[in-house]
Amino acid sequence: MDGYHYPLNVLKSMPDSADKIYRRGAPDTFDCIRLKNSLLEITQSGCDKVYLPGFDHAVGDPVENAHCFIRADHKIVIMEGLYLLHKGTKGGWDKECIPDMFDYSIFIESDLEACIDRLKTRNKCIPGYTAEEIEKRCDEVDRHNALLVLEDKMNSKLIVTSMQELGSNS
Repeated sequence: MDGYHYPLNVLKSMPDSADKIYRRGAPDTFDCIRLKNSLLEITQSGCDKVYLPGFDHAVGDPVENAHCFIRADHKIVIMEGLYLLHKGTKGGWDKECIPDMFDYSIFIESDLEACIDRLKTRNKCIPGYTAEEIEKRCDEVDRHNALLVLEDKMNSKLIVTSMQELGSNS
């Protein structure tokens, strides 16, 4: 789902651009309309191939056509993403009804603090931020986003606990 982040040049053209760039990763910094259109293309178009964006964290922007869904190779489509169950009003998610597009949804519950710690490690590659700024951003922005995700877990068909939370190292 990271490929559906608005590119930095788009965020820069939006009102409150500095805030949106700082909060990048919040629901309103994703292009939920484009995500919905990609899902419709996969589920309803009958196209042999559907190209999907990816995200390069080192560059800090989506990468066009990073993935290719080949219909003949797949009978089941599995998608992961923080906001696939989101129905909040900010950014138009309530209008797109993305959670309703899935036949089955699973929410994988994980310890919030462990997730924030993993983000602090992963986000060290984000260009233009010091280690201290990464720490602060994870605690302020990513924690807020994670709490939104936790609110959406009830929109899933099944809630399971992460293996890491059960003590497994795999």
